[in-house]
Amino acid sequence: MNEEVLYIPVILASVIGLIALNGLSYYSQKSKAIPEVAWVLLLGILYGLAADNTSMGLPELTLSADLILFIFVPLLIFGSTQTMCLHHFRKVLAPASLTATVGISISMFVTAFVLMALTDISLLESLIFGVVVAATDPLAIGAILEGNKKLSENMKLLIEGESILNDGFVVTVFGILTLIVFENHIFSVVGDVGGFIFHVAGAIILGVVLGRVARFILKIWHAMQFTLVANITIALAFGSFLLADHYNMSGVLAVFAAALSFGYKQENLSKEFHLQEYVWDYGQYVANSVLFFLLGASVISQGSLSELRLAQALVVLITLLGSRIIALVVLRPFIKVDGAIISWLKLLVLNFAGARGAVSIALILLLPDSFVFKATFLNMTFLLVLGSLLLFPPITSKLIKQL
Repeated sequence: MNEEVLYIPVILASVIGLIALNGLSYYSQKSKAIPEVAWVLLLGILYGLAADNTSMGLPELTLSADLILFIFVPLLIFGSTQTMCLHHFRKVLAPASLTATVGISISMFVTAFVLMALTDISLLESLIFGVVVAATDPLAIGAILEGNKKLSENMKLLIEGESILNDGFVVTVFGILTLIVFENHIFSVVGDVGGFIFHVAGAIILGVVLGRVARFILKIWHAMQFTLVANITIALAFGSFLLADHYNMSGVLAVFAAALSFGYKQENLSKEFHLQEYVWDYGQYVANSVLFFLLGASVISQGSLSELRLAQALVVLITLLGSRIIALVVLRPFIKVDGAIISWLKLLVLNFAGARGAVSIALILLLPDSFVFKATFLNMTFLLVLGSLLLFPPITSKLIKQL
């Protein structure tokens, strides 16, 4: 009986949360000024405060790195990518790859040098923070981009594709840096660069092969029912990520390549095949809502923003406003969209479309507990994620209206 009483607040909070989520979804879709995930994030923060400061019996919710990387990331990456057309994405592959690699590197060093200058944190440790907070998350901007006719399809593909590619690059560089810092690994140009190429190229090849194998299975079975296709794609999303991770390759890039490969030449497929996209749309909606709610609750249960010093908050502010835009300005002559160098206004759109998200939190949580700056990095990352998710979408929306 006591257990039943304990679960009553949880059930009540879930019901109220679902009603609030539907209401927020309705109004956020009408205004498109603040995305739905930002409202969900705020709901999560309110839940965290209620669980921490009241006697309602609400359980404390926390995020773990494994939960983000092995559950949410494959779902969200595959769901975002499977609607892309490989033929069209090839037009923005070069600028997307450039900003996702060289751009992330420039942003990483800018943040690291600022952190070194304002704190007593070493270069390598600062680089870890710099690369982690350089990863961007297109989900917060997705609602603004969807159906917006002022942005070309190529510009939308650049924003979404660059974000997914930079996640893969960030995870790879993070792995190399943590080996050097925490396991006394000696950097080798031949060994580490070769390992990096294997990590990236191997993941892409693996994803392409698995994606085409999945399509071949459906072909020989002569079955295109959306339930079967949905099952195959779910298996493909998680299977490609886990297999790549097992062989020390980029799971993010493997899922990305698998989704593009599986969806190649969709125009020849039946309507029933395309019905599975609705399954993925709903799956993304649920996964996004749960992830950002947990992220908000975790700010209270796992973070302590009040412990941040002024210098650390200043680093977050400079990173939020400066590191990515500096990288994009440097690379602007090489970023071409629709056959021309990207305009300054569109460059600002690309900058503010780069909100930070859960991948950054997951990577910080992967750092060893013995690392003296882990709590500091976590608090700084929480503040950066909150700031970008709440400030960037309205700014992006206003910028797009000026196009």
